[in-house]
Amino acid sequence: MGVRECPFCGKSISDAFRDCPHCHETLPEMRRAKAASPSGRGGPLRRGLLYMMVVAFIYYLLSASSPLKIPVPFAPLLTNYLLPLLFLAGLGFALYGIFLQVKG
Repeated sequence: MGVRECPFCGKSISDAFRDCPHCHETLPEMRRAKAASPSGRGGPLRRGLLYMMVVAFIYYLLSASSPLKIPVPFAPLLTNYLLPLLFLAGLGFALYGIFLQVKG
């Protein structure tokens, strides 16, 4: 049982009442919003776009055109093969999210 405010007189009343006991006005029905789950409809799409953005940022930082020079040597295998593969995996995840939205 919750407490809400009467939209007419402003006094606090219980959710159980259909009429305000103070001003005797009929209260409008309260609509309950569904709680969004993390694995809801837009979850895979947003997660895929986030993965793509993070991989693109890491790729930019490790590239030669970055103003930030990283003193630790890294293998070119990382920038030539692994990061583009992870970017494509994020793209696939985002496309899967779009497929779920169209299907549902």
